[in-house]
Amino acid sequence: MRRIDLRHFWLLFAVIAVFAPASAATQEMQEATLKDLVLQAIKTHEVVQIANSEVRRAQADVKLARSALMPRFDANGSYTFYDDDLSVELSPGESFVIRPMQDWTASIDLRQNLFTGLRAWRARDIARLNRDIADLDRWTTINDLTLEVARAFYDAVAMAEWVEVREIVLEENENQLKVAERLFEVGENSAADVARWRAQVAAAKQALTVAVGDAELSLHRVERLVGLTEISELKSPGPIPIPSGSMEDLVTEAFGQRPEMKTLYHQLEAAGLWVKLEKGNWYPQLEAMGQYFQQKSGFPANDWLSLTLQLRVPIYDGGVTAANVAKAKEDLRQVELLDQTLRRTIADQVDSAFIGYDAASAVYDAARERTEASRLAYRQVERAYRVGEASTTDLLNATTEASDAETSQIVARAQREFQAIFLRYAVGLPPLPDLDFSQMSLADPQEN
Repeated sequence: MRRIDLRHFWLLFAVIAVFAPASAATQEMQEATLKDLVLQAIKTHEVVQIANSEVRRAQADVKLARSALMPRFDANGSYTFYDDDLSVELSPGESFVIRPMQDWTASIDLRQNLFTGLRAWRARDIARLNRDIADLDRWTTINDLTLEVARAFYDAVAMAEWVEVREIVLEENENQLKVAERLFEVGENSAADVARWRAQVAAAKQALTVAVGDAELSLHRVERLVGLTEISELKSPGPIPIPSGSMEDLVTEAFGQRPEMKTLYHQLEAAGLWVKLEKGNWYPQLEAMGQYFQQKSGFPANDWLSLTLQLRVPIYDGGVTAANVAKAKEDLRQVELLDQTLRRTIADQVDSAFIGYDAASAVYDAARERTEASRLAYRQVERAYRVGEASTTDLLNATTEASDAETSQIVARAQREFQAIFLRYAVGLPPLPDLDFSQMSLADPQEN
């Protein structure tokens, strides 16, 4: 029989133990779009997992509340040993055993609540509403997470484009330094001009280093937010469409579409039902119980079948029900007041998003005009500098202006796209036009 070398086995096991967890934990994405990152965040972020857990808990509460409406069916049995039997002597030489030394009983019990002041039905309806509220809260959580991912995404995209601009600026400055050095060699430039360009190249290198660091930091924030270990490249989705209409129309639209408003409607209905549920304690309660019973003893009978109707009429409970009803009414009042607060908050968000998008669009348009003008000015100053009609200071100023204009355009474009997403969020539309989270429900409509 061939002998197995256990050393090889343990070596293989150690290799698997070391490398398998690392490879399983590594999650990379080569070219990531905003949609990809949002879907990845939904799968991995803890706030969504908590919201999913709340939905499952609410579904379990629906089943629990529904169980109160169902009958209770029990089977019971017992076996008892006594030190002696118990019998009754009817006449000399004749006795009747009423408790044997070894006795057993068995029964099948069926219970059904017939009327409890409709409390069980209302508790079931409240549980269904709470399940829908949990699902709407999950929708809100995902929308909030989408907004957070979008903010981090556009910051990272802007930083990456900023690095590209800084690289171009550095390359242009290095070329101008070479030109200045050649002009200095032929006596058409001064040493001070060369020194200025060397200082400009050094400043461009420093700015590029800072931009690279900021870009890496922004990208790492995105990676941590969505649960990835590495993202190679971010791909911008392009212009985000915005809802049409005036500010007042969008506010009205938001009142009908925001998941927070739908949650509030469910909370109002649940609070109203809770008042009725507490009032149900003042109503009589009726329960039916059927039983089939068997026993070893023949006294009073070996078996029997019974049906019992039990009526409970509350007369005085020390004011407990009245206090609970008063508390439930105050809870309802607080939810009604929350409606005003929520409407005011949503209106403020829509106003802020609407005005913010208009401002961001205007800033972006102005930044584009500035960029085009600064590029044209730079080309003209550069040509004049090469023929000696412009000074080094003029060209340095034109270079700085062009760089600043490019940077401001990058920031303005990213801000405009984020404001478009925020406006869609404020109105109650899917923040991303190709991702409708209202359709990603975890609540089972059959759980009724």
